[in-house]
Amino acid sequence: MLDLFSAFGLAGSAGLNAYIPLLLVALAARFPLSDPLLNLSEPYSVMGSWWAIGIISVLLLIEMLVDKVPAIDTVNDVIQTFVRPAAGAVLFAANANIVTDIHPALALGAGLLVAGGVHAVKGDDAPAGDGHNGGYRQLAGEHS
Repeated sequence: MLDLFSAFGLAGSAGLNAYIPLLLVALAARFPLSDPLLNLSEPYSVMGSWWAIGIISVLLLIEMLVDKVPAIDTVNDVIQTFVRPAAGAVLFAANANIVTDIHPALALGAGLLVAGGVHAVKGDDAPAGDGHNGGYRQLAGEHS
């Protein structure tokens, strides 16, 4: 039951940042080398490979850098609208399958909804005029 809660937690955190929970799961699936902390079933075990860890690390670094540039950050947020729910779906399915034998489509769908919901709430929570929404709320007369 605890692993199911972990699956929900990882999917939810992917809605905020896709690459941090992916990297944590990938590292847990890789280390220690003799007996990894997390044994992912196929096809999710590929996340523990060196090349997957490298790719996720580079993507995390890119996201952290572009987050500091307002114009590029907006473009990144649009891209992440698709990446974060997908990462949440993969994380949920990879971790829910450790304990339960639920259908992969159900696990992917649950992760997609959890991460997508968190991402949607995060996107709506930006203060008016902070540069993330182009001041749309101020122009529309909305107040946070």
